[in-house]
Amino acid sequence: MLLDIHGLTVRCEASAPDLAAELVRPFRYFARENIECDVTIMVTESAPPYASFPRLEAQFSTPRNVVYRSPEQKVVDYFGRGAIVQEPGAPRYRLYSQDRNLLGEAFYLLVTSLFGQHCDRNGLLRVHALAVSCRGRALLLLIPQGGGKSTMSMRLLENPAIKLISDDDPIVARDGRILPFPKALGVLDRQRVAHIPDEYVYAVDRMEFGRKYFVDFDYWRGRIEDQPIARSLLFVTRRVLNGEPSIERASKRAALRALLRDAVVGVGLYQGVEFLFNHSTWEVVAKGLTVWRRFLRAARLAMSADVYMFTLSTDVDRNCRVLEDFIGALE
Repeated sequence: MLLDIHGLTVRCEASAPDLAAELVRPFRYFARENIECDVTIMVTESAPPYASFPRLEAQFSTPRNVVYRSPEQKVVDYFGRGAIVQEPGAPRYRLYSQDRNLLGEAFYLLVTSLFGQHCDRNGLLRVHALAVSCRGRALLLLIPQGGGKSTMSMRLLENPAIKLISDDDPIVARDGRILPFPKALGVLDRQRVAHIPDEYVYAVDRMEFGRKYFVDFDYWRGRIEDQPIARSLLFVTRRVLNGEPSIERASKRAALRALLRDAVVGVGLYQGVEFLFNHSTWEVVAKGLTVWRRFLRAARLAMSADVYMFTLSTDVDRNCRVLEDFIGALE
């Protein structure tokens, strides 16, 4: 299975064909054929061969794993349940586990981390936002985690004038155009997608956060934006309790403040610390330069976009109606 995610090309080789298809399912929009790949990820449905690993010292740990590293090799150990081995001297990784849920999540996190690094190297900016398109415009809603981005995106897709760019992390190109990044849409409550046929819905038992249900983008085939969008509307959001939703003009400064959180620092975006941080002085300095470059890209986005403040109530349906009324009034 081959992927081309805005220039990051990945080959997934698995011990069983159905496993490979299962692993790339969240990224199926980017599936390609007959391409040369930058990265190879080999996945084996078996216990990690711990006895064959060299002596490695633990560098740091996260709630989901321990990272062992030497100058030649890196191993991410999921507390005995599975492991990712980065082979020395090559963009090649091996994933081991007998648990398909763990393999799926580890593969997803690894690809997402590699794509984040690809963005930083190539001048692309990831933004933690819901993004849709309408009448040649990209609407980016900077909604914090837990704000109902997926629920709102599914509601908006009921409007035939609206297409989905990304429900979580649209990409801004060097020239400021918004690039599509559709992945499977996720919700915590199966009842929210009870009307969608089972063939499009699958569940993942995540390591830290429990079960989540995902809907393939194929369900909305024809409603996914597949072209870069040059003109952007940026919605800074705030939530109120017992208040009415509304949309009004906002300042460029407000947009930049929100982008500092949602694009420069990247709160809500998976950063893959087990693959990004290696505790060397030069790598820390390089990370600082990366943040500065993200800031410059975010500033250009804030300056070029039309900026609005979207006050969100606790009622997602009312929020969607206000946004749809606003979109309907666009020229």
